[in-house]
Amino acid sequence: MLGQGPLDEFRALRVELALAAVGLGASWIIAVQDPVPPWELDLTRWINDAPDVFAAALWPVMQLGSLAGPFIVGAALAVRRAWRPLAAATVAAGVAAWFAAKGLKEIVARERPGGFIDTIEIRDGSGEGLGYPSGHSAVAAAIAVTAMVSLPHRWRWLAATGAGLVGVARIVYGQHFPADVVGGWSLGTLIGFATLAVLQRFEKRAQ
Repeated sequence: MLGQGPLDEFRALRVELALAAVGLGASWIIAVQDPVPPWELDLTRWINDAPDVFAAALWPVMQLGSLAGPFIVGAALAVRRAWRPLAAATVAAGVAAWFAAKGLKEIVARERPGGFIDTIEIRDGSGEGLGYPSGHSAVAAAIAVTAMVSLPHRWRWLAATGAGLVGVARIVYGQHFPADVVGGWSLGTLIGFATLAVLQRFEKRAQ
């Protein structure tokens, strides 16, 4: 089913995996800095200051990064019988990304923006708890990577754009710093490709 998808495009895959690994490492280094870098505080304030109408438009997209997101996308893929293994992989990748982000939060132990910026506008939730990496961003990236396999090459940017908007929304809603989001995107991308690699191995054994 995966055929000549992104897992067979070895050069592109190496580049994407390297970028994700660098993104995870660089964002982690930023996240453990004390105090929070001034540029990140300023960038967070600027993005968080988005108009309410923009925030409202991002809200439904942001839900794809929730724990329900993988099941929503997986159900959509499962409508087509040939994509059902991919649907299961999408659910697995999204759930794995969610729990991986939870575990990494405990290791890094970085507070959310509300703990550093008094003027932050928290549009959803309490704004409390640990922030790095963004679980929503990780889930969105993981399911974007797996779902891309079902899309023609010319439409794969839609999945990437969706994952990108989820991360931006988390800053707009006052829940994360930019480094949190980059860390989430990077973690989810790595998990997504790892899930596809496992799926492809199973499919080759079944042939």
